[in-house]
Amino acid sequence: MSKKEDFVLLESGLPRSLEEDWKEIGWEMGTQVLKGDLLSGDLNLTEWGKMHVLSDGGLDFDPDSYEDSRYLNSKLNQFQWKEDTCLSPLWSRIIRSEETLIDFLNELDSPVVLKSAFGLAGRNQIVIEKQSQGWKLQQISKKLFSFPIIAEQWVGEERFYDFSTLWDFLEDGPIYLGCTEMIVEKDGTFRGIRMGRGVEESLLPFLEPSLQTIKTVSGLLEVKPTGPAAMDGFLYRTGNGLVSCQPFSEINFRYSMGRILYEIRKRRNLKDEESVLLFLPLANLKKWSEWEWLSKLRNETGREIFFATPPRDEKGKLFQTVGLYFESKKSLDYDASATFQKVMEEWQNLF
Repeated sequence: MSKKEDFVLLESGLPRSLEEDWKEIGWEMGTQVLKGDLLSGDLNLTEWGKMHVLSDGGLDFDPDSYEDSRYLNSKLNQFQWKEDTCLSPLWSRIIRSEETLIDFLNELDSPVVLKSAFGLAGRNQIVIEKQSQGWKLQQISKKLFSFPIIAEQWVGEERFYDFSTLWDFLEDGPIYLGCTEMIVEKDGTFRGIRMGRGVEESLLPFLEPSLQTIKTVSGLLEVKPTGPAAMDGFLYRTGNGLVSCQPFSEINFRYSMGRILYEIRKRRNLKDEESVLLFLPLANLKKWSEWEWLSKLRNETGREIFFATPPRDEKGKLFQTVGLYFESKKSLDYDASATFQKVMEEWQNLF
């Protein structure tokens, strides 16, 4: 989904059913360019993660851009930024070998989460709550890939609200765009994003520390980024029941899902209304009439609901995940919670 005058580079063409559905609700799609087609040299390249340059009508891998992206998005580097400036209220440490990790776990007296240097959507982490869960070390090569890794204090069920602040890095520093609530499952798996007036109001007390944190980080960077960034954080309760904030869990220097939702809202001219971008797993679905399912949801909720990503590839095979967007109605309410519950109920009924 983009502006009419954009050129959008795709691995494969969009399904006609999805294009037609978008047109019915007023979306425009930029000119589709398939991978391998020639590109004009005077295009302005906007990339999800900066790793390429335009050259001779195509995209060339750019080692300098790649190394800059690795530097900015490495959790190991971000750990060091936190350490150098005391930006985290929770303890963490770098573990460089399996032997060190085993010694560390043998002395473990509180839950810990192990994270890889690079990971997506909460999939590349392992939570160890007690010493008897040492068997989880078998998952290291699959989930964390290789050492060094990060061990971080895990607050478990005391963590009750995940959020992300959205930023644009300009030449003179970052500017604040908005904030999102992140929908995260108990095991840390990312499931979606929520934005609206209610989210902004609930996070208002924590925006000032987030601003100071991003300014501090900006001053530390050896590579000066330009473009979108999202700083993920969360709220949790301490031992005495007080609410504490971790404004900087990690920073994604790229187009995050929150930024995508921000851009959708901007295109739809939403202000107070709440909107949600959900990512629903398709791996265990055997049969699914997705357009009938979507039509049923629209009829029963009276909401604008549409697929934000194709459910199937060109051969008709379901993807691993599908993106689903919906919003509250400006004329009726500012809360999409009832729609969220309905969507999740109908989704569970598929299995």
